[in-house]
Amino acid sequence: MIKRLFWLLQITAFIIPVIIFLAYIIMDDGDQFTAEHYLITGLSAIPFVIVQLLKLIFSDLDKNE
Repeated sequence: MIKRLFWLLQITAFIIPVIIFLAYIIMDDGDQFTAEHYLITGLSAIPFVIVQLLKLIFSDLDKNE
């Protein structure tokens, strides 16, 4: 059960930065990114890193089941 939850969280946390990145490209009509665009796109990847850390921490729980 925990494995499925982490798969869902990983997929969701990975898709969000990609959508933000593509949204900036569409909104700016393909113009060059500014520093703010890179900052927001990078910060939106933080939830994916958090999910990976939680998966590592809780990986022992799956082995005990």
